[in-house]
Amino acid sequence: MKPGHESMTAVLVCMGRALADRDPALPYFSDPTAYALLPVDARVRVERVRSEGTKGLRSAIEDGFLMRQSKIMAARTLHIDRAIAEASAPQLVILGAGLDGRAWRMPELANVSVFEVDHPATQGEKRNRVPELPPAIGDVTFVPVDFERESLATVLDRAGHDRAVPTCWIWEGVVMYLTRDAMHATLADVGRRSAPGSTLIVNYHTAHRRFVARLILRLIGEPQISAWSPEEMSADLRSARFVVREDTGMGDWNQRFAQGQANVTRGSYMRIAIART
Repeated sequence: MKPGHESMTAVLVCMGRALADRDPALPYFSDPTAYALLPVDARVRVERVRSEGTKGLRSAIEDGFLMRQSKIMAARTLHIDRAIAEASAPQLVILGAGLDGRAWRMPELANVSVFEVDHPATQGEKRNRVPELPPAIGDVTFVPVDFERESLATVLDRAGHDRAVPTCWIWEGVVMYLTRDAMHATLADVGRRSAPGSTLIVNYHTAHRRFVARLILRLIGEPQISAWSPEEMSADLRSARFVVREDTGMGDWNQRFAQGQANVTRGSYMRIAIART
């Protein structure tokens, strides 16, 4: 991401959820927080795509990508929501929270301490727009972190995270933008702060050749750096005392939430591992 600016991938992901929220082709999905968390220019684009679809070559490429992403984001979001509900932990830590609205829309987070960890630039923009949302369901603590100056352990200690009780961790849409060394360093901190009964939900990418997706991410300055096979991800999580209980991909989520009817084949490289201590 560009210094001083919120993450553009966070905005793109939130735009996908906003489009999915009012898409009659996706009646199984709802995220009423997404639109309110978008910057104004992104809201304008969402409204244009809703009303006009894709017209012209540029729109077919850019807005077509966004429309496809909306189906993919709906499936990914629903799978993670289910895992959070099943974890039933008293603490939730969202690593690289971006424009996540779960603390404002998931009833399962009532009485849960929610820690949103992110870069100060992205988090600052989000906090400016949070007043447009209804009151949070979870007890939200914003945890800004610049990893060049502070560690995850330091900022979570300061924020009041209790390492003695179970935590559900969400690592969604982040690790693919990190080097393996950076991922391992953060994972080690997560492992040390995870009491028995904790859950880690990590979204990662396998190696793929989706040229348009990779090009768009590179053009906005947030290129994909790393990829894992399920076996590699399992080994990495095991090094931090997490045992993978479930590792699934887009086809599995499509069947579970959309009876196989959603057009999500372009997201076939996305996977989510759910691991527990």
